[in-house]
Amino acid sequence: MNSLVPLTAIVATVGFSPSPVPAGLSPSEVSATAQVYDPDSTLLAEARFDAGDDAFTLVGRVAADRPYLNYRYVRVDGSVQTGTHWGATGAGTPATFHHHFGTGRTVTFRVCVSGQHLFNPCSGTDSGENWTVAIA
Repeated sequence: MNSLVPLTAIVATVGFSPSPVPAGLSPSEVSATAQVYDPDSTLLAEARFDAGDDAFTLVGRVAADRPYLNYRYVRVDGSVQTGTHWGATGAGTPATFHHHFGTGRTVTFRVCVSGQHLFNPCSGTDSGENWTVAIA
Protein backbone atom coordinates (compact mmCIF):
# COMPACT_ATOMS: atom_id res chain seq x y z
CA MET A 1 0.00 0.00 0.00
CA ASN A 2 2.87 2.39 0.73
CA SER A 3 4.13 1.97 -2.83
CA LEU A 4 1.07 3.86 -4.13
CA VAL A 5 1.81 6.98 -2.10
CA PRO A 6 4.77 8.15 -4.21
CA LEU A 7 2.81 7.51 -7.43
CA THR A 8 -0.12 9.52 -6.12
CA ALA A 9 2.21 12.35 -5.18
CA ILE A 10 3.76 12.35 -8.65
CA VAL A 11 0.40 12.39 -10.41
CA ALA A 12 -0.82 15.19 -8.19
CA THR A 13 2.22 17.36 -8.93
CA VAL A 14 2.21 16.82 -12.71
CA GLY A 15 -0.03 19.31 -14.43
CA PHE A 16 -0.46 21.43 -17.46
CA SER A 17 -0.27 25.16 -17.36
CA PRO A 18 -2.49 26.98 -19.84
CA SER A 19 -0.81 28.68 -22.76
CA PRO A 20 -0.65 32.43 -22.41
CA VAL A 21 -3.44 34.25 -24.24
CA PRO A 22 -2.07 36.47 -27.03
CA ALA A 23 -2.42 40.21 -26.47
CA GLY A 24 -5.80 41.54 -27.56
CA LEU A 25 -7.64 38.20 -27.30
CA SER A 26 -9.93 37.04 -24.53
CA PRO A 27 -9.44 33.48 -23.25
CA SER A 28 -12.54 32.39 -25.20
CA GLU A 29 -11.27 33.58 -28.61
CA VAL A 30 -9.46 31.06 -30.82
CA SER A 31 -7.92 31.85 -34.19
CA ALA A 32 -7.42 29.01 -36.68
CA THR A 33 -6.04 28.25 -40.14
CA ALA A 34 -7.29 25.80 -42.80
CA GLN A 35 -5.12 24.68 -45.71
CA VAL A 36 -5.77 22.56 -48.79
CA TYR A 37 -3.05 20.56 -50.56
CA ASP A 38 -2.86 18.60 -53.78
CA PRO A 39 -1.85 14.90 -53.74
CA ASP A 40 1.82 15.93 -54.12
CA SER A 41 1.62 18.05 -50.92
CA THR A 42 1.69 21.37 -52.76
CA LEU A 43 -0.17 24.02 -50.77
CA LEU A 44 -3.02 25.26 -52.99
CA ALA A 45 -4.76 27.73 -50.69
CA GLU A 46 -5.20 28.73 -47.07
CA ALA A 47 -7.79 30.57 -45.03
CA ARG A 48 -7.36 31.99 -41.54
CA PHE A 49 -9.95 33.20 -39.08
CA ASP A 50 -8.44 35.87 -36.83
CA ALA A 51 -10.54 35.99 -33.67
CA GLY A 52 -9.12 39.35 -32.58
CA ASP A 53 -10.20 41.03 -35.83
CA ASP A 54 -13.30 38.83 -36.33
CA ALA A 55 -12.17 38.37 -39.93
CA PHE A 56 -11.19 35.74 -42.47
CA THR A 57 -8.13 36.11 -44.67
CA LEU A 58 -8.02 33.96 -47.78
CA VAL A 59 -5.08 33.48 -50.12
CA GLY A 60 -4.41 31.19 -53.06
CA ARG A 61 -0.95 29.75 -53.54
CA VAL A 62 -1.31 28.46 -57.13
CA ALA A 63 -1.88 30.77 -60.09
CA ALA A 64 -4.26 28.44 -61.95
CA ASP A 65 -6.92 28.18 -59.22
CA ARG A 66 -9.23 30.63 -57.46
CA PRO A 67 -9.57 30.03 -53.71
CA TYR A 68 -12.79 30.24 -51.75
CA LEU A 69 -13.94 29.46 -48.24
CA ASN A 70 -17.23 28.23 -46.83
CA TYR A 71 -18.19 29.05 -43.26
CA ARG A 72 -20.91 28.13 -40.77
CA TYR A 73 -21.82 30.01 -37.64
CA VAL A 74 -24.54 29.23 -35.10
CA ARG A 75 -26.18 32.39 -33.79
CA VAL A 76 -27.33 32.79 -30.20
CA ASP A 77 -30.95 32.10 -31.25
CA GLY A 78 -29.87 28.75 -32.76
CA SER A 79 -30.20 29.76 -36.41
CA VAL A 80 -27.29 28.98 -38.71
CA GLN A 81 -25.50 31.56 -40.80
CA THR A 82 -23.57 30.18 -43.76
CA GLY A 83 -21.60 31.87 -46.46
CA THR A 84 -18.93 31.72 -49.10
CA HIS A 85 -16.09 34.16 -49.71
CA TRP A 86 -14.10 34.15 -52.96
CA GLY A 87 -10.45 35.13 -53.15
CA ALA A 88 -8.53 36.62 -56.03
CA THR A 89 -7.47 34.50 -58.98
CA GLY A 90 -3.71 34.03 -58.94
CA ALA A 91 -1.14 33.25 -56.32
CA GLY A 92 -0.32 35.27 -53.24
CA THR A 93 -3.06 37.93 -53.25
CA PRO A 94 -4.81 37.95 -49.85
CA ALA A 95 -8.46 38.93 -49.45
CA THR A 96 -9.91 39.85 -46.04
CA PHE A 97 -13.57 39.52 -45.04
CA HIS A 98 -14.77 41.12 -41.79
CA HIS A 99 -17.67 39.79 -39.72
CA HIS A 100 -19.48 40.59 -36.50
CA PHE A 101 -19.81 37.13 -34.99
CA GLY A 102 -20.87 37.00 -31.34
CA THR A 103 -18.00 36.75 -28.89
CA GLY A 104 -17.41 33.19 -27.79
CA ARG A 105 -19.44 31.70 -30.65
CA THR A 106 -18.04 28.81 -32.70
CA VAL A 107 -17.20 29.38 -36.37
CA THR A 108 -16.38 26.42 -38.62
CA PHE A 109 -14.88 26.80 -42.08
CA ARG A 110 -13.05 25.10 -44.89
CA VAL A 111 -10.90 26.35 -47.76
CA CYS A 112 -11.20 25.12 -51.35
CA VAL A 113 -9.92 25.88 -54.81
CA SER A 114 -11.98 26.10 -57.99
CA GLY A 115 -11.09 24.24 -61.15
CA GLN A 116 -11.09 20.68 -62.36
CA HIS A 117 -9.28 18.30 -60.00
CA LEU A 118 -9.07 14.53 -59.68
CA PHE A 119 -9.16 14.90 -55.87
CA ASN A 120 -11.26 16.76 -53.31
CA PRO A 121 -9.96 20.34 -53.62
CA CYS A 122 -11.20 21.30 -50.14
CA SER A 123 -9.84 21.04 -46.61
CA GLY A 124 -13.15 19.48 -45.45
CA THR A 125 -16.18 17.69 -46.89
CA ASP A 126 -19.46 19.23 -48.05
CA SER A 127 -21.18 17.76 -44.99
CA GLY A 128 -18.96 19.61 -42.50
CA GLU A 129 -16.56 16.79 -41.70
CA ASN A 130 -12.98 17.94 -40.98
CA TRP A 131 -13.88 21.64 -41.06
CA THR A 132 -11.58 23.93 -39.10
CA VAL A 133 -12.97 25.26 -35.82
CA ALA A 134 -12.41 28.76 -34.43
CA ILE A 135 -14.08 30.78 -31.69
CA ALA A 136 -15.04 34.39 -32.34
